[in-house]
Amino acid sequence: MQTLRLALTALALCAGQEPKASPPDPAQAVQFQPDPAWKPLGRDLWFDPAGKVLILRARTAITEGYLEHLLCLEQTKEHESILATWADPRMIHAGLILAVGEPGKPVRYRPEFRPPEGPEVAIEVEWHENGKLHRVDAREWVKNSKTGNRLESNWVFAGSELFQDPDTKKMVYAADGGDLITVANFPSAILDLPFASSNSDAERSYVAFAGRIPARGTPVTVYLRKAAPAGQQPAP
Repeated sequence: MQTLRLALTALALCAGQEPKASPPDPAQAVQFQPDPAWKPLGRDLWFDPAGKVLILRARTAITEGYLEHLLCLEQTKEHESILATWADPRMIHAGLILAVGEPGKPVRYRPEFRPPEGPEVAIEVEWHENGKLHRVDAREWVKNSKTGNRLESNWVFAGSELFQDPDTKKMVYAADGGDLITVANFPSAILDLPFASSNSDAERSYVAFAGRIPARGTPVTVYLRKAAPAGQQPAP
């Protein structure tokens, strides 16, 4: 039911209802102009209905060091995330339903480990540097510290989880805590990797790929779409 409400909210916004006003975003560089065909889903978030692409704005938070996230919510976990955004986690979830379909299931550790599952999502990042526009697969920014290679797997739309706050008795969307796109398994993650990836400090496998990521604070546009089947090229 909650998933349905999120999707309906996103569809209502796409149908022309204006999202709530939000404070100005300092990350909106002059080079970035949303396509008029994109439908706004709130601050720093749009949906392209023609291409079925979710677009969000973020900034680089770190350029080196161990990672737990590709993307986190601003003012939460920037010390272990390459990117941070002000986009609303619930609306990111709703936009992903429009872009790639229903979510799967987040990681489970009991009674036995079960990896995250869901529709596979391809992610690209775009930014301006030295007067030039750059766009690459987001996996190029994530390095396997054990092999030295970039991340090979796409993310999956696991969908985070809902739980009841024991004090207020209200339902809480776990991703509101900041776990948006992770490289370590969290039940709260919206997008996660579809295999065991430890979030233990001693066992973390992924680091920011130094030298490939623009300077801290650089505005970045993130494009999320359903991954093309193996052997096919993604849509432009």
